[in-house]
Amino acid sequence: MCKAIVLTILLILNVCPFSLAQEGIEPNQEVGGFSLVQYEDGGEKKWELNGASAEVVDDRIKFDEISAIAFSGDKAFKLKARFGDFNRKDNIVHLEDDVVLKSTDGATLKTDSLDWNAEAKNVFTDSYVNINRADFQADGKGAFCDLRHRTAMLKKDVVANIGSAETDTLGYRVSSYAKASSYAKASEDRSEDRQDTIITCDGPLELNYKKNKATFLNNVRVENIRTDILADRIDVYFRPTTRRVKCVVARGNVRILNNESVTYSDKAIYLVDEDRVILPKNPKLIIQ
Repeated sequence: MCKAIVLTILLILNVCPFSLAQEGIEPNQEVGGFSLVQYEDGGEKKWELNGASAEVVDDRIKFDEISAIAFSGDKAFKLKARFGDFNRKDNIVHLEDDVVLKSTDGATLKTDSLDWNAEAKNVFTDSYVNINRADFQADGKGAFCDLRHRTAMLKKDVVANIGSAETDTLGYRVSSYAKASSYAKASEDRSEDRQDTIITCDGPLELNYKKNKATFLNNVRVENIRTDILADRIDVYFRPTTRRVKCVVARGNVRILNNESVTYSDKAIYLVDEDRVILPKNPKLIIQ
């Protein structure tokens, strides 16, 4: 058993020059309980991997009840999943079932399946994804996260929620697996006293945690109780200290729908705390 555990560690770290046959270990070897650690050249810990059990099959290692932590500078990212599969050839860990990625600054990603490249320090998936941070939540299909540069992208069918500045909860939320019909029904069910703001776009949604900024692209719509804003692009800016939303800036073909009136502008700024819209460039109001 000890020999099998040592061999598994070497296989995971990709530093073992011998095949299974050379080590005298048969394929389909099962290993109970393991913990792996890899370090940078300078001695800093790169990542740590723990699992309840593992099965070695040729160049693949299958494991369950996986938990891992990846380090990037002064930040750490925790990964958990029920099942995993490590491919030594491409150095990719595939995770499935209740996959959760958390960062030390409070951001959380949830999905059904996720691929983790520990060497390149990125994760990616084609499944539906939910990203949650303070009073901002976003759902979409397909994602790519660069852990080194602290950026993320939801590829398409994006639905985001900006919570009320007066409450500590997001209130209405859209499930990451919800269909368009479910979103429409949930929107109708929202209470009139809610201050939540919903942003939808065809995608992608680009998140930059270093710049505290989220960018929505293509057919973007901002919707709250009183006003809807449509634009080609919308940027959401977060406060660096609280991580809460500061303002929303719409650019390109901006249209503001308010009851029976429509306002056109080159740019619109929505101040979330004040629930107020500023039109700094060439506004034109049309009242039906």
